[in-house]
Amino acid sequence: MQSYILSALMAMFVVFFSITVQAYRLPSNDVLTQQSVNLTLSPEQSLFSGQTTLTINYLQNTTTVSYHARALTIKSVTLMYQGQAHVLNIEQPNEFDIVTHQLAKPIVGKAQLEISYTGELSQNTMGLFVSSQQSDASYIFSQLQEMEARTVFPGFDAPDKKARFEFSVDIPKQYDALHNTPVVSSQVQGERKIVRFAPSHKIYTDVLALAVGKFQSVELKDTAFNSIVYAPKTIALNLPTDMNELVSNTVRFMEEYLDYPFPYTKLDFFVAPIDGLAAMENVGLIALNTNQIPQVGADGFEMCRFRKLIAHEVIHMWFGNDITMSWYNDYWMNESFTEFFAAKVVQAFYPDEMACTFNPQSATLSYDTHSTRALRSEVKYRGDNEAVGQLVYTKGRSVFEMAELAVGKAQFKTHMRAYAKQVAGANTSASLFIQHFANILWFKEFINAFITQSHYPLLTLSKQSEQIFIQQSSFNSNQEKSWTIPLTLKIWDGKKLKTQQVVLDKPRMIINNIPADAQIFLDTNGVGYFRYLDTTGNGEFPVEQLSRAERASYSDNQEALAVAAKIDFMRYVDSLINMINTLEHDTSDVSEALSTLQDTFVTLIPESLSGEYAHYLASQLPNISNWSQLLDNQNGGLWLELYGLYLHSPSAIEAAKRMSKNTRLSELNHRTAVLRVLAANASDQAYHTLLSQFTHSDRQVKEDLLDALGYGNSQKQVKAYYDLLLSDVSKGHDIDYRFQFPAFSPKHRAYAGEYIAQHKAAISQRIAEDKLQWFPFNFITACSAKDADIVKNTFADWQDVQGLDAKLSIVLETISECEANAKNSLQSMRDRLGKSMHSL
Repeated sequence: MQSYILSALMAMFVVFFSITVQAYRLPSNDVLTQQSVNLTLSPEQSLFSGQTTLTINYLQNTTTVSYHARALTIKSVTLMYQGQAHVLNIEQPNEFDIVTHQLAKPIVGKAQLEISYTGELSQNTMGLFVSSQQSDASYIFSQLQEMEARTVFPGFDAPDKKARFEFSVDIPKQYDALHNTPVVSSQVQGERKIVRFAPSHKIYTDVLALAVGKFQSVELKDTAFNSIVYAPKTIALNLPTDMNELVSNTVRFMEEYLDYPFPYTKLDFFVAPIDGLAAMENVGLIALNTNQIPQVGADGFEMCRFRKLIAHEVIHMWFGNDITMSWYNDYWMNESFTEFFAAKVVQAFYPDEMACTFNPQSATLSYDTHSTRALRSEVKYRGDNEAVGQLVYTKGRSVFEMAELAVGKAQFKTHMRAYAKQVAGANTSASLFIQHFANILWFKEFINAFITQSHYPLLTLSKQSEQIFIQQSSFNSNQEKSWTIPLTLKIWDGKKLKTQQVVLDKPRMIINNIPADAQIFLDTNGVGYFRYLDTTGNGEFPVEQLSRAERASYSDNQEALAVAAKIDFMRYVDSLINMINTLEHDTSDVSEALSTLQDTFVTLIPESLSGEYAHYLASQLPNISNWSQLLDNQNGGLWLELYGLYLHSPSAIEAAKRMSKNTRLSELNHRTAVLRVLAANASDQAYHTLLSQFTHSDRQVKEDLLDALGYGNSQKQVKAYYDLLLSDVSKGHDIDYRFQFPAFSPKHRAYAGEYIAQHKAAISQRIAEDKLQWFPFNFITACSAKDADIVKNTFADWQDVQGLDAKLSIVLETISECEANAKNSLQSMRDRLGKSMHSL
């Protein structure tokens, strides 16, 4: 009897657990095979209507039919089953946007749901959105990633529910329509036009796309699929001349690497101002924000970023679109694989301009705290997926780079081909990927260590009894975690260079077969998702033995160690000053040093020390007398910003004023830097004059003004800037991250917090709900208990924003760590500044 009761309880628990886990997902036995969607809409009308038919195969007997819908008014639902029509009651969606209809009798096998409904065009970049309501310039576009297709049509809005879609639209006759697939017919009927599109491949809803408006087009000649770039007619479309070559190079590279042909028959682009979005990998109609297109004469770094972005979106046709995550907890795979291969494309075809592919980890290590959401986490709501942020791009790519380095390029490629062959056209998961590396003993533990827990390790080299040890600990020491870490060490014995592979899977281990006095570099290729510290006393690894990527990694690592007070801060600053004083002014190392010195003002220096610190730097750095010559360099803007914005150099400020006076803004070289220097040193009247230029400037100048005006020097100027961000004239521009610019300055943080707290409603109207959770990150550079109180008070009434609590915890943890580390760093600074001031 006891055994029977236990078995029964266990069975009940299994059933309950299954229901609980699956409550946010559609039943796995309901298979959508195809769906037609017919929309009636116009850019001038806020409402649209639709009819859709879902063809579903129910694999098991069921007394319910379910689908996703949100923000739609359902007019009628009819179930067609075995030749009979059953009108169903209108039901409301649950908290996971799932609508469920109870049936009087069970059904199994093929059935159809016919649903008519209405919806509303969005003013944000979500679902179907309209760019403006001005008849000459308005257009409709879509952004359905992720969980937004359900606001456009009822359906199976999930990655494991791939199906074939067939769209048609009823639009005003003066407009055109674009979709993932080609137009098969277009008929004018009175004042309306009916446009029908070819059926799609088997895809998931996130990558469906629709555009309605007046469009221009440019053909990318000699591309494999005769690619066309579309844009609204009001947009100036100036594409890089080699974009066709870039698209072709990407397709060719991926087809060869994976031995896997391009999975679709169409590869077009839609270019427009799209708030909060750089690009989107819609099948057959990739979306690209106009602000991502480099200007004529753009430097190599900007071209690198553009090429990597385009390659990234094209590669999504394989990873993400044809090979699709089974659920959103593996969304990181979509983005990480595409970043990994996009870097390869740029490095293979553009080796002279590939610096943007270096050190993917550097962008996110600083906010990958213990409070950060793990790369692979449970996803129930749209905001859960958005909550991971840039980690899905950078952390995941670093993990794949580390894996390839340890496994070997040839073997890694072989495994990748086998994996791609298995999951082509289907769904995948982290476990399926890991299975293809089962013969590598450490691989599973390595991948899981980095994707299922947050934060990252600090690797420390030490020497004891003429032996070299390596140990791991959490970089932020308030919580210890452990990782399995494959490493390729560079070892220099004073005469020759060798490499050695080790796997660190314990807290501390001896590195065998290394001379006790050898110099060791841990981050071969500069892609390791860790920080590293050498305490052996064997001296610095010779820089000439490092690649460009490794040198960039070393510089980034030293900055992180200095800010975290793991090495002496002012000794590090002096090393940057020495680099600037001894190298040619236009080298990449000098650019990095200039940028890092700017960062110190933002991330560490309190207002009470900023004047003395600026005076110290000015006394040690080169005295610039010929700004015209310096500003001819690609990094001239970095020189101008450091000297004019932070050191308040009169000659730099005068140079900025002279440039703006003698040159039109649209033609101004280093425009953002010049505008920042002007804003930071402007009277209220001069600032107002700068701000007034926004309305009448072209789009790119407006972007640069928005990036510059946040550096105003008075509370009145900060208010004017924030008012501009929330005004109608800035619509169509990203504003969320730009609230951080005034908060970079310690003296403005309290007012910035006060303004944001008072304008929550206006901010919420302008920023998509799932992106609001990131708003506390506008204070991520704060570094004191006083700042932490400001942040807490700012967001005290924002607790209704889904996901915000988690982001607030990350920011507060970062501030706490910074404050603790700053005690040592600031003492180092005070000691140095005291001596310096005494000697002057």
